[in-house]
Amino acid sequence: MSKQHTLKVEIKGVQFRNKGAYLMLLGCLKGLEQLGRPFELVLSPGPNLPYRERAMLGAWQKLSLRRKGLDFTPWFGKLPNFMLNTLKRYGIVTEREVDVILEASGFAYGDQWPLLFLQNTAREVKRFGEAGKAFIFMPQAFGPFKSAQSKAAMRDIIQHAKLIFVRDPVSLGHLQSCMAELPPHVILTPDFTVGLKGESRTALPEFDGPFAALIPNNKVISKFNHANAEAERTRYVEAFAAAGNQLTELGLNVVLVNHEGKEDAALCAEIAKLTPCQIITIEDPLAVKALIGKAELCVSSRFHGAINALSQNVPCIATSWSHKYHAMMDDFGMADYCIEELSALTLTQKITQLLANKNDIQPVLAERSAALKAKNQLMWQKLHDTLR
Repeated sequence: MSKQHTLKVEIKGVQFRNKGAYLMLLGCLKGLEQLGRPFELVLSPGPNLPYRERAMLGAWQKLSLRRKGLDFTPWFGKLPNFMLNTLKRYGIVTEREVDVILEASGFAYGDQWPLLFLQNTAREVKRFGEAGKAFIFMPQAFGPFKSAQSKAAMRDIIQHAKLIFVRDPVSLGHLQSCMAELPPHVILTPDFTVGLKGESRTALPEFDGPFAALIPNNKVISKFNHANAEAERTRYVEAFAAAGNQLTELGLNVVLVNHEGKEDAALCAEIAKLTPCQIITIEDPLAVKALIGKAELCVSSRFHGAINALSQNVPCIATSWSHKYHAMMDDFGMADYCIEELSALTLTQKITQLLANKNDIQPVLAERSAALKAKNQLMWQKLHDTLR
């Protein structure tokens, strides 16, 4: 590809409803802007990637169609040129016209997701590799892979991807369970949204005094992750309500931040019935980050909610449902503030501990954030060198 060629870059795994996924989209765009060559964004349609919002980003629409084990996506590229040119007039391109794929799902490859999704991705990565195109996995968590079929699919991905950035050592171990000797293009690197600046184009909500941000996550108590979801839900709501009551007694305003959409909104409403608080829903993910950056402290069950706090030197407690949380908290020197077994008692005790150590925590966060941002720059340099 010549320097004059404008790259068509598809970003996969992102969306507009989940603030973390939206931040990863913005992080990809910011990094691509530093590439030093022109590019055009490509997005595939999806329930959380509606046309109007895709169009506002100037994105080409990729013609994709999968039905169970059938993937028609590559076949669209075999249409005659006159049909492809006609589709372009409507802003539609096919896989054949995509030069690069950045896969930014965050955490979507492992035995807890359908095997067919992993196998379809493996076939797509292999097609791109054989065509001499770059399929790049942005920093994300992986695994576990226990079945022979999932290991085989992941091996195909490892062998044919141009770069795989792995977000944590546990995920790296899961990849090594598929291929003991990993190739050099599999690289351990932290989350890449750390350096995104929180900013808002409109006025942020104001509160009568300092506030604490509580960020719940419906996934923690979903049937997808827990067989006894209803019992977990009751305990989860009670824990967040206890935290809200504790913080209120300490003189802080309590703000429940909806970091996702209607499912998190329902969870926020349940918690709000048991503690004095205000529920905040903001669509712009950078404005959400700006709001979190003004908090005195944060309790987050959302991965990027915690990163939004920690990367702005806001002390944060994370409640975990996956190995990715502990690894992320360790990156910031906050592993002791990651709660595996959540209850009203464990959360309120951890808040007491955090408040007692707050002055010691913030300098550590500033130092760790700077180091993580430097690692992000190395990651982007590696990616840029690969695409030039």
